[in-house]
Amino acid sequence: MSRWPRGEAQIEQLIANRQLQQVIANRQLQQVIGGQANGAHLLQKASRTLETSGQIADEDPDSAYVLAYDAARYAGTAILAQQGLRPTTSGGHYVVEVALRAQFGDGVRPFGAMR
Repeated sequence: MSRWPRGEAQIEQLIANRQLQQVIANRQLQQVIGGQANGAHLLQKASRTLETSGQIADEDPDSAYVLAYDAARYAGTAILAQQGLRPTTSGGHYVVEVALRAQFGDGVRPFGAMR
């Protein structure tokens, strides 16, 4: 069974091109979370950022939109982290969209439109 059942070839290409990096949790962290990578901290960050976006939406809609995008990016990065992946500086924000689309299809298209 492949690690990325859908989009495996594209994910492997992103790794080969150094736009995504495979990460392995350290031994102590692996014991704490059952041997898997963990994106929980990024989901918490996404939640806080989205909450802040909602709080300022009426007064500053442009900044609220930027924060909503950041929250979506943190959530997408959390999904990748759960798979032991992280975007590199050369992959940047765009590779999060590419990797999610490869695996989950056009349902993540609105994320790309936000960027």
